[in-house]
Amino acid sequence: MEAEPSSTATTTRITDLNEDSLAHCATYLSLQDLSNLATTCKSLKRVAYSDPIWQHCFREHWPRELLQTSGLREAYLKRRVAVQQFKFVDPLVANLYITDAKPFDHIILDKNDITFSQGSLVQMTNIDSFLNGRDGVTALSDHNARITCMRLFPLSETSLFRSETQRKENVLVTSSCDHSIRLWWKGSCQRCFRGQNGPVLTLSDKLLGDGSAKVLASGGEDGTVRLWSLSSSGKRGQHALKATLYGHEKPVKLMSVAGHRTSLLATISKDSKVRVWDTTTSSAVRSSCCVGMTSVPGAPVDVKCCESLLYVAAGSSVVAIDLRTMQKVITVAIYQPKLCSFAIVPSKPLICTGGIDK
Repeated sequence: MEAEPSSTATTTRITDLNEDSLAHCATYLSLQDLSNLATTCKSLKRVAYSDPIWQHCFREHWPRELLQTSGLREAYLKRRVAVQQFKFVDPLVANLYITDAKPFDHIILDKNDITFSQGSLVQMTNIDSFLNGRDGVTALSDHNARITCMRLFPLSETSLFRSETQRKENVLVTSSCDHSIRLWWKGSCQRCFRGQNGPVLTLSDKLLGDGSAKVLASGGEDGTVRLWSLSSSGKRGQHALKATLYGHEKPVKLMSVAGHRTSLLATISKDSKVRVWDTTTSSAVRSSCCVGMTSVPGAPVDVKCCESLLYVAAGSSVVAIDLRTMQKVITVAIYQPKLCSFAIVPSKPLICTGGIDK
């Protein structure tokens, strides 16, 4: 009579794997997972603290940074904390030689791309160019007068969008004292919008509306707010102007789209008068578009909407206004003798101000 085969199977536990195999598997773990792994037992802690794992983490975040030969975990954690606390030293210094001696008016950083304006000229360069020994700058010279504002918007929210492969691309929109707004993509002007009776001073920081019919807002020296469709075709943008909103008595200097309702636009004019517009009613009854008004002391510096709050930097202070009641909620910052610049990171929340004292 034959003996029955043994039913016991050989099992492999995680601790049976050699350290090289474990280290390879651990490269797929998050920082929290590695921390949890290190608390299970001594052998897995030794693996979680090994240099190959932290070398992978380091190269994943800072691929161009030179690595030391040992103590990579400590080096990674130290640099991570420094970055989060804004204590790091800039890893790249490059001198960009520009022949035009005019001062820089605006600058936008978008991933590895740098876009800046001087007078009527837009110039674009790429950080990777410097790293590869190239210092080429693309110049966009279609404007005939000083550029007053620059914005980036998703290509997918314009009529230029064709396929999903373009989903992450952006278009550049500029306004100018030459009475025009231009939309740029792939180094050339794709649309030109005209209709403002004077210099165009500012553009909305986001596009208005939901769905595919997105609208760009502009403010002019003539005191009007104009709404433009970026989904309209035609390079000259003849049919892009959707509405003109009247109410400001002085030039419109700044504007921002509300966070809680993408149809609401907050604007501030040179005389520090704040108006809130419901752009969904703009094409029907122009006189009823303005749904709120208030004013702030001092010359306007910048504005930014965060959910239902409008942060207005003017004079020497930053105040928060509730767009639902148009009442001042709080003074969030004071900078004596006066403010020169303002920015806010809503997710933190973090407010940055710059003053005249440098």
